[in-house]
Amino acid sequence: MDAESQALFAEMLDRYNRDHYDASQWSEYGLSPQGYAPAQWSEMQTMGWFELLRPDDGRAAAPIADLLPLYASAGEALWREPIGNVFAESVAVIAAMDDSERRRELLAGLISGEWPLAYAHREPGDGWSDAIATTATKTAAGYTLDGRKTMVIGDAACAAFLVSAIDLEMQAPALFLVEARAQGLGAQRYRTLDDLVAADLSFSHTPAERLCSGSPAIQRANARGAILAAAESLGIMRGANRDSTEYLRERKQFGQALLGFQALQHRLVEMHMRQHECEALVASVAEAFDDQAPDLDRQLLALRVQVSRALRHITREAVQLHGGMGVTQALRIGRYYKRALMLDSLHGTADWALEALSELQ
Repeated sequence: MDAESQALFAEMLDRYNRDHYDASQWSEYGLSPQGYAPAQWSEMQTMGWFELLRPDDGRAAAPIADLLPLYASAGEALWREPIGNVFAESVAVIAAMDDSERRRELLAGLISGEWPLAYAHREPGDGWSDAIATTATKTAAGYTLDGRKTMVIGDAACAAFLVSAIDLEMQAPALFLVEARAQGLGAQRYRTLDDLVAADLSFSHTPAERLCSGSPAIQRANARGAILAAAESLGIMRGANRDSTEYLRERKQFGQALLGFQALQHRLVEMHMRQHECEALVASVAEAFDDQAPDLDRQLLALRVQVSRALRHITREAVQLHGGMGVTQALRIGRYYKRALMLDSLHGTADWALEALSELQ
């Protein structure tokens, strides 16, 4: 997608957000057992956005750069729909499979919206590492899994799970498909800090289908998820900066709009500068991902440091600039801050990324 097409796509997404998201809908979605509105999810499937996953030019996967406007809009409007089950890690896992009818079948299921897949890789106490304790045992009928996974977002909307496990026969990581209704699969659901629905999964001799070898596919899947989370963070930054500017323009003190006070102007400038720095970095790392750059691991960690720090700074400043209103349910600001904390929980804090960066040779 060229720059002009991306701009038009972003404009269309802005219109969609204005028509479909406001404070009343946040409350409505929060009451639903799935944590989102199924009717709105169905409408998204008919908008043609899922076609962005269709690869061309012989690629195994479409460019991730085309998805940046979509995820930025999701962050700005605080979408609750489980778009990660369609656009994020699952695509990288499918692309890592051998070119076969099964790979094409799974990708077609994502594009149609009829077969969303949830990525289940993290385990209790893993500290954002790739340590895997879940095991896969080969049987006459295929494989069975035993173990636990945590923080699987949007599991209620998925048709199956993509699960990382140690293949005991090969003594190496691999990725497996487990259907949502498989025997021996348990799910303990709960609300996250940002009021989404997640689940901790347990596997006890659970039937599974082996899809591909693990380590390279897991690295690509985690990288894809991290880049799209950074794009979502850009949307949160943009929304927090916009709302803060409008609030300071409307509120008055001593007969003057708060926006007229130089000290507050300086804080807003700092917030906007951090946003624009991250915009350039996200675009650069997305391009490196699509080109399979050799130093992608280093770029991803640098991206995590920069985006995590900027997002925490901007949302924290936005809450302070709004005063007591910043933590009320009527405004987006408090929700932006909670989502920022949740993204750190899912993809790693700046401190964690800095430590990992220092360990790279």
